[in-house]
Amino acid sequence: MSVLRITLWKIVQFVSLSAVMAGFVMASGALAVSVRAQAKIERAVVEGSKDQWYVEGAARAGDARMAEFLGRPSLWLRNSTQVMQSGVEFVDGTIEFDLAPMDQGNFVGIIFRRASFGDHENIYLRLHRSGLFNAVQYAPRMNFSPTWQLYPEFNAVANFPRNRWTHVRVEVRPAGMEIYVDNQTKPVLVVPRLRGTTDKGAVSFWGRVNEKPAEWAAAISNISIRPTPANNGRPPRPASLAGIITSWELGGPLKAESGSVNRIPEIKEWIAVEAEESGLVNINRALRRATSRSTAFAKTTLKAPEARTVRLEIGYSDDVTVFLNGEAIYSGINGFESRHPEYLGFAKLGNESVFLKLRPGNNDLVLAVTDDQRFGWGFIARLKEMD
Repeated sequence: MSVLRITLWKIVQFVSLSAVMAGFVMASGALAVSVRAQAKIERAVVEGSKDQWYVEGAARAGDARMAEFLGRPSLWLRNSTQVMQSGVEFVDGTIEFDLAPMDQGNFVGIIFRRASFGDHENIYLRLHRSGLFNAVQYAPRMNFSPTWQLYPEFNAVANFPRNRWTHVRVEVRPAGMEIYVDNQTKPVLVVPRLRGTTDKGAVSFWGRVNEKPAEWAAAISNISIRPTPANNGRPPRPASLAGIITSWELGGPLKAESGSVNRIPEIKEWIAVEAEESGLVNINRALRRATSRSTAFAKTTLKAPEARTVRLEIGYSDDVTVFLNGEAIYSGINGFESRHPEYLGFAKLGNESVFLKLRPGNNDLVLAVTDDQRFGWGFIARLKEMD
Protein backbone atom coordinates (compact mmCIF):
# COMPACT_ATOMS: atom_id res chain seq x y z
CA MET A 1 0.00 0.00 0.00
CA SER A 2 1.56 3.32 -1.01
CA VAL A 3 1.75 6.20 1.41
CA LEU A 4 0.11 9.56 0.89
CA ARG A 5 2.45 12.50 1.05
CA ILE A 6 0.93 15.60 2.52
CA THR A 7 2.20 18.98 1.38
CA LEU A 8 1.05 22.57 1.65
CA TRP A 9 -0.16 24.56 -1.33
CA LYS A 10 2.51 27.16 -0.66
CA ILE A 11 5.06 28.11 1.95
CA VAL A 12 4.18 31.07 4.09
CA GLN A 13 5.88 32.63 7.01
CA PHE A 14 4.42 32.26 10.44
CA VAL A 15 2.94 35.42 11.81
CA SER A 16 3.53 36.20 15.44
CA LEU A 17 0.73 35.50 17.86
CA SER A 18 0.82 39.07 19.06
CA ALA A 19 0.02 40.29 15.55
CA VAL A 20 -2.96 37.98 15.23
CA MET A 21 -4.29 38.91 18.65
CA ALA A 22 -4.71 42.56 17.66
CA GLY A 23 -8.30 43.66 17.73
CA PHE A 24 -10.92 44.34 20.31
CA VAL A 25 -11.59 42.67 23.63
CA MET A 26 -15.13 42.12 24.80
CA ALA A 27 -15.09 42.35 28.58
CA SER A 28 -18.22 40.86 30.15
CA GLY A 29 -20.01 41.14 26.82
CA ALA A 30 -20.20 44.93 26.95
CA LEU A 31 -17.11 47.17 26.94
CA ALA A 32 -14.66 46.77 24.02
CA VAL A 33 -11.07 47.83 24.62
CA SER A 34 -7.84 47.07 22.82
CA VAL A 35 -5.57 44.32 24.11
CA ARG A 36 -2.87 46.86 24.92
CA ALA A 37 -5.34 48.90 26.93
CA GLN A 38 -5.99 45.96 29.26
CA ALA A 39 -2.98 46.91 31.36
CA LYS A 40 -4.45 50.40 31.85
CA ILE A 41 -7.79 49.26 33.26
CA GLU A 42 -8.37 50.68 36.72
CA ARG A 43 -7.64 48.27 39.53
CA ALA A 44 -10.15 48.08 42.35
CA VAL A 45 -9.02 46.62 45.67
CA VAL A 46 -11.23 43.89 47.14
CA GLU A 47 -12.93 45.11 50.31
CA GLY A 48 -11.20 43.87 53.44
CA SER A 49 -8.21 42.35 51.63
CA LYS A 50 -5.65 44.96 52.79
CA ASP A 51 -4.54 45.53 49.19
CA GLN A 52 -3.72 41.83 48.71
CA TRP A 53 -6.46 41.19 46.13
CA TYR A 54 -7.85 43.29 43.31
CA VAL A 55 -10.21 43.17 40.33
CA GLU A 56 -10.14 45.08 37.04
CA GLY A 57 -12.70 47.86 36.94
CA ALA A 58 -14.61 49.54 39.73
CA ALA A 59 -17.86 48.00 38.49
CA ARG A 60 -16.51 44.58 39.47
CA ALA A 61 -15.35 45.53 42.96
CA GLY A 62 -18.49 44.19 44.59
CA ASP A 63 -18.08 40.72 43.05
CA ALA A 64 -15.45 39.70 45.61
CA ARG A 65 -15.10 40.30 49.31
CA MET A 66 -13.22 39.13 52.38
CA ALA A 67 -15.59 37.71 54.97
CA GLU A 68 -15.88 34.76 57.33
CA PHE A 69 -17.22 31.47 55.98
CA LEU A 70 -17.40 28.22 57.94
CA GLY A 71 -15.39 29.83 60.74
CA ARG A 72 -12.53 31.10 58.54
CA PRO A 73 -11.55 34.42 56.95
CA SER A 74 -12.21 33.75 53.27
CA LEU A 75 -12.29 35.24 49.79
CA TRP A 76 -15.85 35.09 48.41
CA LEU A 77 -16.39 34.80 44.63
CA ARG A 78 -19.27 35.47 42.21
CA ASN A 79 -20.23 36.71 38.72
CA SER A 80 -17.19 35.18 36.93
CA THR A 81 -15.09 38.14 38.06
CA GLN A 82 -11.36 37.40 38.01
CA VAL A 83 -9.75 38.28 41.35
CA MET A 84 -5.95 38.71 41.20
CA GLN A 85 -3.39 38.58 43.98
CA SER A 86 -1.30 41.73 44.12
CA GLY A 87 2.41 41.65 43.41
CA VAL A 88 2.64 38.12 42.01
CA GLU A 89 4.05 37.24 38.60
CA PHE A 90 3.72 33.51 38.12
CA VAL A 91 5.47 31.22 35.66
CA ASP A 92 5.90 27.92 37.51
CA GLY A 93 5.29 26.96 41.12
CA THR A 94 2.52 25.90 43.50
CA ILE A 95 -1.00 27.26 43.95
CA GLU A 96 -2.69 25.87 47.05
CA PHE A 97 -5.94 26.68 48.87
CA ASP A 98 -9.05 25.33 50.59
CA LEU A 99 -12.34 25.50 48.70
CA ALA A 100 -15.89 25.57 50.09
CA PRO A 101 -18.64 25.55 47.44
CA MET A 102 -21.78 27.36 48.52
CA ASP A 103 -25.33 26.11 48.00
CA GLN A 104 -25.75 27.17 44.36
CA GLY A 105 -22.18 27.45 43.08
CA ASN A 106 -21.51 25.95 39.63
CA PHE A 107 -17.90 26.90 38.93
CA VAL A 108 -14.66 27.97 40.52
CA GLY A 109 -11.79 28.82 38.20
CA ILE A 110 -8.06 28.83 38.84
CA ILE A 111 -6.11 31.11 36.51
CA PHE A 112 -2.35 31.47 36.20
CA ARG A 113 0.07 33.06 33.71
CA ARG A 114 -2.69 35.62 33.23
CA ALA A 115 -1.79 38.19 30.58
CA SER A 116 -5.33 39.56 30.20
CA PHE A 117 -8.99 38.77 30.73
CA GLY A 118 -8.94 36.63 27.60
CA ASP A 119 -5.46 35.08 27.52
CA HIS A 120 -4.35 32.80 30.35
CA GLU A 121 -4.09 29.25 31.64
CA ASN A 122 -7.39 28.16 33.19
CA ILE A 123 -8.62 25.26 35.32
CA TYR A 124 -12.34 24.69 35.78
CA LEU A 125 -13.57 23.18 39.04
CA ARG A 126 -17.09 22.17 38.06
CA LEU A 127 -18.87 22.13 41.41
CA HIS A 128 -22.18 20.98 39.92
CA ARG A 129 -20.37 18.01 38.31
CA SER A 130 -18.86 16.81 41.58
CA GLY A 131 -18.06 13.09 41.37
CA LEU A 132 -18.36 12.99 37.57
CA PHE A 133 -15.75 12.68 34.82
CA ASN A 134 -15.47 16.41 34.17
CA ALA A 135 -15.48 17.78 37.71
CA VAL A 136 -11.95 19.06 36.99
CA GLN A 137 -11.08 20.38 33.55
CA TYR A 138 -8.04 22.09 32.08
CA ALA A 139 -8.99 24.52 29.31
CA PRO A 140 -6.74 27.52 28.59
CA ARG A 141 -8.38 30.66 27.30
CA MET A 142 -6.81 32.19 24.22
CA ASN A 143 -7.88 35.07 22.02
CA PHE A 144 -10.74 35.51 24.51
CA SER A 145 -12.28 32.12 23.81
CA PRO A 146 -12.59 29.09 26.11
CA THR A 147 -11.24 25.86 24.65
CA TRP A 148 -12.80 23.07 26.69
CA GLN A 149 -14.35 21.31 23.68
CA LEU A 150 -10.86 20.91 22.18
CA TYR A 151 -9.23 19.02 25.05
CA PRO A 152 -11.41 16.08 26.14
CA GLU A 153 -8.31 14.30 27.43
CA PHE A 154 -7.92 16.87 30.21
CA ASN A 155 -10.97 16.00 32.34
CA ALA A 156 -10.92 14.30 35.74
CA VAL A 157 -13.15 13.02 38.54
CA ALA A 158 -13.12 14.83 41.89
CA ASN A 159 -15.52 15.47 44.74
CA PHE A 160 -16.41 18.96 45.94
CA PRO A 161 -18.95 18.67 48.78
CA ARG A 162 -20.89 21.85 49.45
CA ASN A 163 -20.38 23.92 52.58
CA ARG A 164 -17.28 21.94 53.51
CA TRP A 165 -13.59 22.69 53.03
CA THR A 166 -11.72 20.68 50.38
CA HIS A 167 -8.01 21.16 49.80
CA VAL A 168 -6.77 21.85 46.25
CA ARG A 169 -3.15 21.99 45.10
CA VAL A 170 -1.83 22.80 41.61
CA GLU A 171 1.80 22.04 40.79
CA VAL A 172 3.00 23.87 37.66
CA ARG A 173 6.37 22.82 36.25
CA PRO A 174 8.19 23.34 32.94
CA ALA A 175 7.13 19.83 31.96
CA GLY A 176 3.42 20.40 32.63
CA MET A 177 0.97 20.48 35.50
CA GLU A 178 -0.54 18.22 38.19
CA ILE A 179 -3.75 18.86 40.12
CA TYR A 180 -4.35 17.31 43.55
CA VAL A 181 -7.68 17.35 45.42
CA ASP A 182 -8.53 16.59 49.06
CA ASN A 183 -4.90 15.91 50.11
CA GLN A 184 -4.61 12.83 47.92
CA THR A 185 -1.07 11.71 47.11
CA LYS A 186 -1.98 10.88 43.51
CA PRO A 187 -2.98 13.73 41.17
CA VAL A 188 -6.53 13.68 39.81
CA LEU A 189 -5.29 15.23 36.56
CA VAL A 190 -1.91 15.34 34.83
CA VAL A 191 -1.29 17.66 31.89
CA PRO A 192 2.03 16.63 30.28
CA ARG A 193 2.36 19.88 28.34
CA LEU A 194 0.46 23.12 28.92
CA ARG A 195 -1.37 24.36 25.82
CA GLY A 196 -1.85 28.04 26.63
CA THR A 197 -0.27 30.92 24.75
CA THR A 198 1.07 32.87 27.75
CA ASP A 199 4.40 32.31 29.53
CA LYS A 200 3.87 34.36 32.69
CA GLY A 201 1.35 36.55 34.46
CA ALA A 202 -0.94 36.97 37.44
CA VAL A 203 -2.69 34.32 39.52
CA SER A 204 -6.45 34.74 39.74
CA PHE A 205 -9.62 33.03 41.01
CA TRP A 206 -13.21 33.34 39.85
CA GLY A 207 -16.57 31.76 40.71
CA ARG A 208 -20.03 31.62 39.20
CA VAL A 209 -23.60 30.58 39.79
CA ASN A 210 -25.03 29.90 36.34
CA GLU A 211 -27.88 32.25 35.41
CA LYS A 212 -27.63 33.93 38.85
CA PRO A 213 -24.56 36.18 38.76
CA ALA A 214 -25.56 38.10 41.89
CA GLU A 215 -25.35 34.98 44.11
CA TRP A 216 -22.11 33.96 45.81
CA ALA A 217 -20.64 30.78 44.33
CA ALA A 218 -17.86 29.71 46.70
CA ALA A 219 -15.33 30.77 49.28
CA ILE A 220 -11.62 30.01 49.36
CA SER A 221 -9.22 30.26 52.31
CA ASN A 222 -5.66 29.41 53.34
CA ILE A 223 -4.41 30.60 49.95
CA SER A 224 -0.73 29.99 49.26
CA ILE A 225 0.91 31.00 45.96
CA ARG A 226 4.58 30.03 45.77
CA PRO A 227 6.31 30.85 42.46
CA THR A 228 9.54 29.05 41.67
CA PRO A 229 12.44 30.57 39.72
CA ALA A 230 11.63 30.84 36.03
CA ASN A 231 12.93 27.97 33.95
CA ASN A 232 13.24 28.70 30.26
CA GLY A 233 13.53 25.05 29.33
CA ARG A 234 10.17 23.78 28.07
CA PRO A 235 9.56 20.19 27.03
CA PRO A 236 9.66 19.42 23.31
CA ARG A 237 6.36 18.63 21.66
CA PRO A 238 5.90 14.89 21.10
CA ALA A 239 5.54 13.52 17.60
CA SER A 240 2.07 13.39 16.08
CA LEU A 241 0.04 10.21 15.72
CA ALA A 242 0.36 8.19 12.51
CA GLY A 243 -1.77 9.51 9.66
CA ILE A 244 -2.36 12.93 11.23
CA ILE A 245 -2.40 15.80 8.75
CA THR A 246 -0.01 18.14 10.52
CA SER A 247 0.45 21.10 8.15
CA TRP A 248 -2.34 23.47 7.24
CA GLU A 249 -2.99 27.04 6.19
CA LEU A 250 -5.75 29.03 7.88
CA GLY A 251 -7.80 31.80 6.31
CA GLY A 252 -10.45 34.07 7.79
CA PRO A 253 -12.30 34.38 10.03
CA LEU A 254 -15.45 35.35 8.16
CA LYS A 255 -18.87 36.05 9.56
CA ALA A 256 -21.02 32.97 9.08
CA GLU A 257 -24.72 32.74 8.45
CA SER A 258 -26.82 29.90 9.82
CA GLY A 259 -26.61 26.59 8.02
CA SER A 260 -23.68 24.87 6.36
CA VAL A 261 -20.99 26.58 4.27
CA ASN A 262 -21.56 25.76 0.58
CA ARG A 263 -18.64 27.47 -1.13
CA ILE A 264 -15.03 28.53 -0.59
CA PRO A 265 -14.74 32.32 -0.70
CA GLU A 266 -11.76 34.19 -2.05
CA ILE A 267 -9.27 34.66 0.78
CA LYS A 268 -6.14 36.73 0.18
CA GLU A 269 -4.17 36.02 3.35
CA TRP A 270 -3.38 32.59 4.77
CA ILE A 271 -1.49 31.64 7.94
CA ALA A 272 0.65 28.49 8.12
CA VAL A 273 -0.10 26.40 11.23
CA GLU A 274 0.98 23.07 12.67
CA ALA A 275 -1.23 20.56 14.48
CA GLU A 276 -0.55 19.66 18.11
CA GLU A 277 0.68 16.17 18.97
CA SER A 278 -2.90 14.88 19.21
CA GLY A 279 -3.58 16.22 15.71
CA LEU A 280 -5.61 19.16 17.01
CA VAL A 281 -5.47 22.39 15.05
CA ASN A 282 -6.49 24.94 17.66
CA ILE A 283 -7.91 27.76 15.58
CA ASN A 284 -8.30 29.95 18.68
CA ARG A 285 -4.52 30.00 18.95
CA ALA A 286 -4.11 31.67 15.55
CA LEU A 287 -7.34 33.56 14.79
CA ARG A 288 -9.62 35.87 16.72
CA ARG A 289 -13.23 35.12 15.94
CA ALA A 290 -15.89 37.80 15.79
CA THR A 291 -18.50 38.10 18.52
CA SER A 292 -20.96 36.36 16.21
CA ARG A 293 -20.90 32.98 14.47
CA SER A 294 -17.60 32.75 12.54
CA THR A 295 -15.99 30.43 9.97
CA ALA A 296 -12.31 29.74 9.37
CA PHE A 297 -11.01 27.89 6.32
CA ALA A 298 -8.18 25.37 6.57
CA LYS A 299 -6.46 24.09 3.44
CA THR A 300 -3.78 21.55 2.56
CA THR A 301 -2.77 19.44 -0.43
CA LEU A 302 -2.95 15.64 -0.63
CA LYS A 303 -0.64 14.15 -3.23
CA ALA A 304 -1.69 10.73 -4.55
CA PRO A 305 0.47 8.63 -6.91
CA GLU A 306 -2.66 7.15 -8.46
CA ALA A 307 -6.45 7.37 -8.27
CA ARG A 308 -7.64 5.89 -4.99
CA THR A 309 -10.19 6.25 -2.19
CA VAL A 310 -9.02 7.03 1.33
CA ARG A 311 -10.86 7.57 4.58
CA LEU A 312 -10.52 10.90 6.38
CA GLU A 313 -11.33 10.77 10.09
CA ILE A 314 -12.39 14.15 11.47
CA GLY A 315 -13.26 15.72 14.79
CA TYR A 316 -14.29 19.38 15.04
CA SER A 317 -16.06 22.12 16.94
CA ASP A 318 -18.69 23.26 16.14
CA ASP A 319 -19.65 22.79 12.42
CA VAL A 320 -17.69 21.62 9.38
CA THR A 321 -17.97 21.39 5.61
CA VAL A 322 -15.36 19.31 3.76
CA PHE A 323 -14.35 20.36 0.23
CA LEU A 324 -12.27 18.16 -2.07
CA ASN A 325 -10.97 19.80 -5.23
CA GLY A 326 -13.49 22.59 -4.83
CA GLU A 327 -16.55 20.36 -4.33
CA ALA A 328 -18.45 20.13 -1.02
CA ILE A 329 -18.60 16.43 -0.09
CA TYR A 330 -19.59 16.44 3.58
CA SER A 331 -21.23 18.68 6.18
CA GLY A 332 -21.71 18.03 9.89
CA ILE A 333 -22.68 19.65 13.20
CA ASN A 334 -20.92 18.81 16.48
CA GLY A 335 -21.75 21.67 18.84
CA PHE A 336 -22.63 21.50 22.51
CA GLU A 337 -26.04 19.80 22.91
CA SER A 338 -26.42 19.69 19.11
CA ARG A 339 -27.31 15.98 19.07
CA HIS A 340 -28.99 15.38 22.41
CA PRO A 341 -29.22 17.05 25.85
CA GLU A 342 -25.82 17.25 27.60
CA TYR A 343 -23.99 16.24 24.42
CA LEU A 344 -20.59 17.89 24.88
CA GLY A 345 -19.38 18.19 21.30
CA PHE A 346 -15.73 17.35 21.95
CA ALA A 347 -13.40 17.71 18.96
CA LYS A 348 -11.99 14.20 18.81
CA LEU A 349 -11.47 11.36 16.36
CA GLY A 350 -13.52 8.20 16.17
CA ASN A 351 -17.02 9.50 15.51
CA GLU A 352 -17.06 10.73 11.90
CA SER A 353 -15.31 9.81 8.65
CA VAL A 354 -15.40 11.11 5.09
CA PHE A 355 -14.37 9.05 2.03
CA LEU A 356 -12.10 10.99 -0.29
CA LYS A 357 -11.90 9.95 -3.95
CA LEU A 358 -8.44 11.20 -4.85
CA ARG A 359 -7.26 11.77 -8.38
CA PRO A 360 -3.63 11.20 -9.43
CA GLY A 361 -1.37 14.09 -8.41
CA ASN A 362 -2.40 17.01 -6.22
CA ASN A 363 -5.77 17.12 -4.47
CA ASP A 364 -6.97 20.25 -2.71
CA LEU A 365 -8.56 19.59 0.69
CA VAL A 366 -10.35 22.46 2.45
CA LEU A 367 -12.26 22.38 5.74
CA ALA A 368 -14.69 25.18 6.60
CA VAL A 369 -14.87 25.12 10.41
CA THR A 370 -17.53 27.26 12.07
CA ASP A 371 -17.53 28.31 15.73
CA ASP A 372 -21.06 28.84 16.93
CA GLN A 373 -20.84 28.73 20.73
CA ARG A 374 -17.38 29.95 21.83
CA PHE A 375 -16.49 26.79 23.74
CA GLY A 376 -13.54 25.97 21.48
CA TRP A 377 -12.74 26.35 17.81
CA GLY A 378 -10.66 23.69 16.10
CA PHE A 379 -10.43 20.34 14.31
CA ILE A 380 -8.45 17.11 13.93
CA ALA A 381 -7.95 15.24 10.66
CA ARG A 382 -6.33 11.85 10.13
CA LEU A 383 -5.96 9.83 6.89
CA LYS A 384 -6.62 6.10 6.84
CA GLU A 385 -5.66 4.34 3.60
CA MET A 386 -7.91 1.58 2.29
CA ASP A 387 -7.17 -1.64 0.44
